[in-house]
Amino acid sequence: MAAQFIVWHHFSAYGPMSDTMTLVWPNLVNWLYEDARLAVQVFLVVGGYLAGQSVMHKPIQQPLALIAKRYLRLVPFYVLALALITLAVSLSYKTIHNDWLPSEPTAWQFLAHALLVHDLFGVEALSSGAWYVAIDFQLYALLITSCYVLQTANHKRLSIGVAVLCVASMWYFNRVKTLDIWAIYFFSAYGLGVLAAWAKRSSFDAALFWLTALLAVGALWLEFRSRLTLALVTAVWLVIKPTGLVQWTPMKRVVHRLSNSAYVLFLTHFGIIVLFSDMWNKSHFYDPYMAFALTAFAWACSVGMGLFLHEKAEVPLHHWVSQKSKQLFLRLTSLG
Repeated sequence: MAAQFIVWHHFSAYGPMSDTMTLVWPNLVNWLYEDARLAVQVFLVVGGYLAGQSVMHKPIQQPLALIAKRYLRLVPFYVLALALITLAVSLSYKTIHNDWLPSEPTAWQFLAHALLVHDLFGVEALSSGAWYVAIDFQLYALLITSCYVLQTANHKRLSIGVAVLCVASMWYFNRVKTLDIWAIYFFSAYGLGVLAAWAKRSSFDAALFWLTALLAVGALWLEFRSRLTLALVTAVWLVIKPTGLVQWTPMKRVVHRLSNSAYVLFLTHFGIIVLFSDMWNKSHFYDPYMAFALTAFAWACSVGMGLFLHEKAEVPLHHWVSQKSKQLFLRLTSLG
């Protein structure tokens, strides 16, 4: 659901069709632009929750190997998606002259994206989702480093350390807009997800989560932020949600497939927006209802493309990279 909201947010933010739809549905387009992007907070909390689960019951002995694995999990398809988007942009330059269209990439610009440092060096983004991949990698690296430095036999020092980072982000760093290129800005949401996963490990961790949640309410009293509110609600739900066997229904299978392809959808839908904007300009359409119909069709194409590329490109690419990188991880392990 969060992934779909982000796609619709980007359809409202980029392209001539959203401008045309505004003539009839200004409130809807404005809501998609202003509020639908808050769904990123769900990504951050769930990302922290899954990362927290992955390190919950095992000591971190080789942090560099784990960080390298995360990099190789994120980047190969990310680079492929950027290449596809660059191709879509190159095909649309003649008809799209808006400032939201990325410029033709240079070798340094592409390298900066591949190394996930484009925002840190002020390099123009090649896609709407590029910033999130870099932040996700930073957050994971920060968590793994914290686990390696603070881990003890009973985990209490580590849990307290993550909670302190989370609270510091809530109360200060998340309020400084210029820090939004660094992990600490987003650790308020990511850390809540980590603590939500660990809350099921022991009564101490559960108490620490609820204390952090209470301090989050205090941070909202200090400065209300809808993004932090959604992150808090998501984390609380992950802690209190009922557990049990999953009863697979056709609808749940569809949702499961869509969830698995959410990363690919997130990375590739900007190219669909570019191509449909190019088609709209070439066709000289002006009808708002036609704009809405084409946007809905473009959204369906984005979802279909995400499902197709997830199964035919991302999964095979991930398996191939995993096999080829085993020697690298063995070397990192021996260095450790």
